Amino acid sequence: MPRIVIIGALVYDLVFAVPDWVQPNRAVHASGLTISPGGKGLNQAAAASRLGADAVRLVGCVGDDIFGADMLAALRRAGVDTAFIDVHADARTSIAAIIVRNNLPGFVGAPDASRRVSRAQIRAALADLRPGDVLLVGFEVPQSLVAYALGLGRAAGATTVVNPAPFFTRDKFAIKYLYLVDWLIPNVTEAELLTGVEDLAVSDFADILREKGVGNVIITMGEHGSLLVAENDFYTQDAFPVEAVDTTGASDAFVGAFCASLAQAWTPSRALQFASAAAALACTKPGTMTALPDRSEVEALLAGAQLDPPARVLDCRQ
Repeated sequence: MPRIVIIGALVYDLVFAVPDWVQPNRAVHASGLTISPGGKGLNQAAAASRLGADAVRLVGCVGDDIFGADMLAALRRAGVDTAFIDVHADARTSIAAIIVRNNLPGFVGAPDASRRVSRAQIRAALADLRPGDVLLVGFEVPQSLVAYALGLGRAAGATTVVNPAPFFTRDKFAIKYLYLVDWLIPNVTEAELLTGVEDLAVSDFADILREKGVGNVIITMGEHGSLLVAENDFYTQDAFPVEAVDTTGASDAFVGAFCASLAQAWTPSRALQFASAAAALACTKPGTMTALPDRSEVEALLAGAQLDPPARVLDCRQ
């Protein structure tokens, strides 16, 4: 099976379930605490591996400390290749406090080691990339490295995927390399930031992004499902109804599952439904990596779900 290479962050997550948001000079007692490996890169790699990808490689950095060691061990247990994760003696492993209220998360992060990813590290990790492989890059690394990695991936003939998260600013540099992206997977807010416009129909965001050079676009809409727009395909997928506990890792489960589907050469509609089911299941447990489903769980949900498959819409917008 083709290899999946993911470039992103490894972040140790402290997830607090709280009755109220934290306010100045006020203590809030958490009703629950989950401590686990996280970070979008780590979560996406673990998700892809758990969901059927045979060869998943993660590129990132950790500190030489107990948190970094625990994350490396967790990734290896999940079947992820950690050979290209650098361990830095002079940096602390990235840590995030995730505050969850009414199933919605807020974040406080201390990136540190995750910012140490280098061009040399990426070049070494992608040296054996070949046609049919999948390269996934997120915005946890600097924009210059995103563009560099995508250039190497395109030159090698790999399928390139970008999940533009976390997106902190309207960084116009992001627009310059969209022609290198085969699959772009933003949520609605990220689509607004990438296009520089707001209050459009979701399909219009996808059209603008494709006009800027992106091959295919999937826009995720949380409980409202997702939309896939490609050259010859236009699909909508409803969200799977589940009892949500914590939505923190849902997008990472979606992206990891979709990349696993790409590596298996599934049709866009099948990949979209599979990714949507994985995202839904990730909402049913607290935490991030700890909440990621395995393939048997996703297949069980698909088998028992009273949900229509992705609807292929006749594209009359031309």
